[in-house]
Amino acid sequence: MADWTKSFWMVVPPITGKVEAPKDGGIAVIGSGLSGASVAYWLLENGLDDVTILDFEQEKAATYRNCGHILYGTVESMMALTALHGEQVAREIWGYSIDICHEVRDTIKRLNMDADYRQDGYMVIAIDDVEDKEIKDSIELLHRNGFDSRYVPKAEVEAMGFKNVRGARYEPGSAHAHPVKFRNGLIQNALDRGARYFSGVKVSSVEEVGDFVEVKSQHGTHKFDAVVIAANAYSPLLSRFFAERKLVDPFKGQIITSKPLKHQFKVKYPHSFDHGYEYALISEDNRLMIGGWRNNTPGGEIGTYDVVPNPTVEKGLQDFVQHHYDIKEKIEWEFSWAGIMAASKTGFPFIGPTTSPRVYTCAGYTGHGFSWAHGSAKLLADIMMGNPIPAVAKYFNPKT
Repeated sequence: MADWTKSFWMVVPPITGKVEAPKDGGIAVIGSGLSGASVAYWLLENGLDDVTILDFEQEKAATYRNCGHILYGTVESMMALTALHGEQVAREIWGYSIDICHEVRDTIKRLNMDADYRQDGYMVIAIDDVEDKEIKDSIELLHRNGFDSRYVPKAEVEAMGFKNVRGARYEPGSAHAHPVKFRNGLIQNALDRGARYFSGVKVSSVEEVGDFVEVKSQHGTHKFDAVVIAANAYSPLLSRFFAERKLVDPFKGQIITSKPLKHQFKVKYPHSFDHGYEYALISEDNRLMIGGWRNNTPGGEIGTYDVVPNPTVEKGLQDFVQHHYDIKEKIEWEFSWAGIMAASKTGFPFIGPTTSPRVYTCAGYTGHGFSWAHGSAKLLADIMMGNPIPAVAKYFNPKT
């Protein structure tokens, strides 16, 4: 019997906090997913020792409901990114995205973390001629700007075990890892260094009042010296700053995962199709994990906080696999789940202070959230501590 609500990743139990009223003081990080865990980690790395992590219904976080991809670039192809923002901005963003992917790798090594990390590349597969041309144009732009990427002809893609496809773009630097294991490693490191962690805290508002930030929850009003909102798609529910400016919109991302297969996949690293709307990975125990297809539903699953899987999307993903993977055996689907992601108003994350110098945010990744969450948290910690920051930070300012 399939588990139609639980993420495959959550077979590894997420670490949880104390179920009690939080203590006042220091810096509060609201959210314990990849963003919140990473913010706590980087603040502690910078020498702060009074950090509190708060979460509510953590099992609904995008952290536990993604596909484990750690990808260079953004959700937009290099061609689309250039068309939207110009070649110079696209080059800066792409270069920075590589740096933050490496931050994930380096943190795993630094903490000697068991997170099933593999850096074996990423392939974008075209399913029609329009996408094939976009891939070729993107490769040309990537090469012109000094980035490694190569075109894979249709015959070679088909020989890898795909069908009804065109060519593809492969780049060797991207990676994948187990998101819950990585997040748990960060949380455990924070706890070992003295961070406090409270679960089940339903925050209703975050407001600066005098020399403190007041955080209201079902437990009452809590006072902190500063607060970081690291709740991604849920940020508008906590912050008037997000809600009034409509900085992010929630959208449902859905994934299905098979039972272990006898079929031997030649491509076990992250891959995607249809401009990234379908994305896949082969698990350590040889399961096919594939998500997406929301672009084929009315409304695109945007504007919802409902994590109940959509049966139309489930069927669409199953049919997509039948049409594009050359798998002879009958596939049994064991997991099907949905998670709430955040699409940002600018297409870039929001990192830095809001209208208050004591309230900060780290949210709005619009895809590729594994690496962007960890890298954005490092940038936020640098901003908060007054450390040198890269020029690319100007694109992520939540006030502009």
